[in-house]
Amino acid sequence: MVAIHRAPCYTKNESKLREAGAIKRHIFSAVRLVAIFAATLFGLWLLLFCSTLIPNAALRSNMERSALSYAQREGFEFTQGDRLNAVADHYADAIWLNIAWNMGIGNPLVSSIQTEYYDGGELGENAGLYYTVTEGTAPNTDYTRYWHGTAAFIRILHLFTDVEGVKRIGFVSFLLLTAVSAGLLIKLRHGDLAVLLVLALAFVQIWNIRLSMEYQPAFLVAFALLPFYLLLEKRGNRCLTSLSVIGGAAVAFFDFLTTETVVLLLPLILVIAIRSRENRLGSFRENLPLLIRCAAGWCGAYAGTFALKWLSASLVTGTNAFASALSAAEVRMLGGSIPEIAASDLPEHFFSGIFANLTVLFGGTARLDYTRVFLGLALTFLVLFSLWYLLRTKETQPAASALVFCLGGVVFLRFLFLNNHSYLHEFFVYRALVSPVMAVFTALRMNVSLPRSKKRRRKT
Repeated sequence: MVAIHRAPCYTKNESKLREAGAIKRHIFSAVRLVAIFAATLFGLWLLLFCSTLIPNAALRSNMERSALSYAQREGFEFTQGDRLNAVADHYADAIWLNIAWNMGIGNPLVSSIQTEYYDGGELGENAGLYYTVTEGTAPNTDYTRYWHGTAAFIRILHLFTDVEGVKRIGFVSFLLLTAVSAGLLIKLRHGDLAVLLVLALAFVQIWNIRLSMEYQPAFLVAFALLPFYLLLEKRGNRCLTSLSVIGGAAVAFFDFLTTETVVLLLPLILVIAIRSRENRLGSFRENLPLLIRCAAGWCGAYAGTFALKWLSASLVTGTNAFASALSAAEVRMLGGSIPEIAASDLPEHFFSGIFANLTVLFGGTARLDYTRVFLGLALTFLVLFSLWYLLRTKETQPAASALVFCLGGVVFLRFLFLNNHSYLHEFFVYRALVSPVMAVFTALRMNVSLPRSKKRRRKT
């Protein structure tokens, strides 16, 4: 006799109770995420506020050394011939130091919100930093559209060292955090993923983030959070959503609009790969809501962090900070200019941002080099296809592959959405390609089987 399983039947009252329970759970989850966001942002702002309490007199000696070193440099310095992937951005670092110094002037509460600097007039930002620090020239340029949270560490570290020391400390911290993540992957018996992570970082010449402070915050935030993603993912998806909210707030607070997506995408790619390898993933359809929730949490926290900065700046200054910030955002998307590192105009077309970043990835010396891009992509995919063809397994992982490709593809959407910014700043924005590179590497690894040694074959 075959047992017949019937779907449970609910009365009208039971159905209403279930719906009410589901609504309560959604409300509780939303409130919890808002509370996490508020606590994260308050803690970060408190750090920034406390740093403004440090008297500038305590920083003066090291700040003067930093200002003098930049006063003798061009805004952009090529460190490996004409390669754009090895450009040091002294222009942005000088602005950051300028802002950090001016945060120590006036009311600490106001200066932690109203971020300004002296632009140096015709002499440029590097000279502006020198005159601000050495002669006390007042700021003349408003920059309240960003939080500039890294200024907190710039001020704290300048108690002990100058800007070169700050860059070294940031880079060593990144290496240590990367070692922690790689070690954790090895401990979780995913040493191959640790190797792929290092290879993906090498693919974007990660060692060059040592050249500028501007290049470091997004990667520091990403690798500070990555161990928590790896440790907590077995406890459920709620932890991943919470971490995404924290990451969105933190990168908006510290970053200078460089490679912000790495904070969300790289950890999720590794989580998907680990769950797939351990047969805990499920189908594409089952996992898509998780990615959407994490993306929504990250985007909401990212946007909310900016919105609260603009609101607080409006309240402090009595001006409409939203108008100037949104105007700047329009320039980032549609058109604008920066001090040039090479002769350049506006993007040639809608896809210029993508091609410019791929040009830099493959070692380009011009802003756009289509031949280099197509040859680089062809050679890369030829090698990857050959590996897949020779080592492919019968049991494929289509769901996991599709999920990591969706995550990696977000970077290209970002290049399109901020087309002008991605095109003009490709010499550092291109490092966001670490996520799609890691997506390709993990998709390949999940669908191939490495050859075993003869000894292992005899034992089995």
